[in-house]
Amino acid sequence: MENKPVYTIGVVSRLLGVHPRTLRIYEEEGLISPQRIGGKRFYSDSDLHRLTCIRALLEEGVNIVGVKKLFSLAPCWRVLRCPVRKREKCPWYKVHGRWKMKIAFATENNKGLNADVSFHFRRAPFFTFVDLDPDGEVVSVEVKENPFIDVHGPGVMPGFIREEGADMIVTGGMGTRAADRFRQWGIEAVVGAQGRVMDVLRSILAGEGFEGELCAPHEHECEHHEEKGEEEL
Repeated sequence: MENKPVYTIGVVSRLLGVHPRTLRIYEEEGLISPQRIGGKRFYSDSDLHRLTCIRALLEEGVNIVGVKKLFSLAPCWRVLRCPVRKREKCPWYKVHGRWKMKIAFATENNKGLNADVSFHFRRAPFFTFVDLDPDGEVVSVEVKENPFIDVHGPGVMPGFIREEGADMIVTGGMGTRAADRFRQWGIEAVVGAQGRVMDVLRSILAGEGFEGELCAPHEHECEHHEEKGEEEL
C-alpha cells in the first residue's frame, strides 16, 4: 500500500506546509514523480516520505541542485543517515530500499566497476556480476569471460546468466528471444545502458530508466550494429 497513489497535490501541500507550485518544481527537477490519474497528480505514502526527506535537506541549507546531486549518488536514507529502525518503518525504503540482488552486466572489458557496458548482450567479451546488499551497497564484484561468445544456440547465453544466479541482466542491446527467456525465468532484462558499470549501476539505484529497444529475430541490421544475417540467441 506504500506505493498506492492516494493523496492529491492539495492534500500533500497542506501536510508538508508548502505551496503546490513548490511540489511542481520538485517534479520538474526530477526529485519526485507522482502518478497521473485523470490528468491529476496523486502521491503515495512513499512519495510523501520522499518529499519529507527533500524538505529536511532543504531546511539544512542544501539547495535543489545539491539535493539532486546527493540523491544521484545515494538513496535518501543514506544521505540522511537514517538508523535501521527508522528505515524499516519508512514507506520509501519499503518500496525502493530492498536492493539485495545480483546484477549481471554485459561488458567490453574486465575492469570490474570501471568496465564499459557492451553494446550487445550475446557478443559481450565479459560479464561483470555485482552483488548488492539491501541498501544498494556493493558487496562483491566478479568478472567472467563469456564462455559462449562463439557458440550459437537458443537459450545458451541466458542459461549461463541464470546459472550464475543473476536477478537482472544489463546491456546496451538484446534480442527479443533472449529477453523472453529471461522474463520466463524471472530475470529482469535492462537494455539501452551505456557507459561504465559504476555509472549505470548508480542510475539503476536512483530509479532512472534507459532508452533502448530489443532487436527483433532475423533482423539483418540491428541498431547496435550486428553483423548482417546474424540473429540474437
